[in-house]
Amino acid sequence: MIALISMIRLQEYAEGEIVLNDGELGKGFCILESGSLAVIREGKTLSEIDQPGSIFGELSEILGMKRDAVIKAKTPSKVRHVEESIEDIVTKNPKVSVKLIRTLGRRLYRMNQLATNEMSANETHSPSSNEETIKILVVDDKPNIIKQLTDIFAKNEWVVQSTPDEAGALKICESSSFSAILISMALPGDTSVDLRRKLKTNHNVLNTPVIGMIVQGDESAQKKALNSGFADCITKPFNANKADAIMFKVMNLDSSARYFKFVEDYLLFKLPPELSPFVINDIKENMDNRIRNTINEGILKLIIDVSNLEEVGEEAIEVVGEFAEKIEDMKLPMRGAIIATGEEAEMWNNLDGCEEWGICEDLDSAKEHLEKDPDDEEEE
Repeated sequence: MIALISMIRLQEYAEGEIVLNDGELGKGFCILESGSLAVIREGKTLSEIDQPGSIFGELSEILGMKRDAVIKAKTPSKVRHVEESIEDIVTKNPKVSVKLIRTLGRRLYRMNQLATNEMSANETHSPSSNEETIKILVVDDKPNIIKQLTDIFAKNEWVVQSTPDEAGALKICESSSFSAILISMALPGDTSVDLRRKLKTNHNVLNTPVIGMIVQGDESAQKKALNSGFADCITKPFNANKADAIMFKVMNLDSSARYFKFVEDYLLFKLPPELSPFVINDIKENMDNRIRNTINEGILKLIIDVSNLEEVGEEAIEVVGEFAEKIEDMKLPMRGAIIATGEEAEMWNNLDGCEEWGICEDLDSAKEHLEKDPDDEEEE
């Protein structure tokens, strides 16, 4: 088709560079020669264009309307801009009109599939359900890798489904959708890159982030993944905290939900077993925002759970103390309880802001403590 058209400009785009901007009245159309592009509207990625020979940008001239989406290079890309009016092109070259009709037909079919899928999802999910189950698809032929990821993600109550190869992944995605897909970059040949490209044509996982799994230090595999449109990479052997952080980021989830959670009429602040520098920083970055959300929700009860800590060190004391001080400094009429066991349990009452908090053995006793009338406690 390119040979039939005279006015064509080939242009290369770096990652993140805009190919077509919204608000413009277009003329002609574009053809992807290589690379991967993202179609973005109001900051949200609607779809991807990564098949060489794909036509895009034609609707503006056909409909006589300004473009309502931005098309941006996800990876270094080459694009041919056809700068002749579509009417002139199809008049001179009927073969081009056939290609355009097929392109529009596929796009309409995909839109219908997406609409049908969304309607089906709305019917099957209860409107009263505030949280959807996070499902992760892992494509790897190593059982140990599957088990490790299953254990890591289970702490966030995420569900892992696995398959060892490309065929299995494609079959699963024909009938299932996922919050994220992890693909091993060690699959034979270019299987991982080809699989990601094929998944992006499936309406069930069209906008699902795909993450590569690489061996730590394998820079060539990481470069290959990112240049092929993978959202990010996690390294093996897995660091649970770093893997979590990447998954929360690519799925656009609130990472503080790992530590802070609204349950019934109280805020639960639960410290993980290990307080690495990364976890401490993540908690502190989200602390102020979570306190504001608590106030906004009208919640006046707090429970801090330190019972899972492997070691009660200075870091844990500092984090809990900072949280309690922030509550105290804001002069909020909040009641608190700390879930702690062992000989050091009473120590938590020595922290500023925690002097009047109840020390409880488990969640049930903490909730029971918060239900008591403060005046009754003073009499006791």
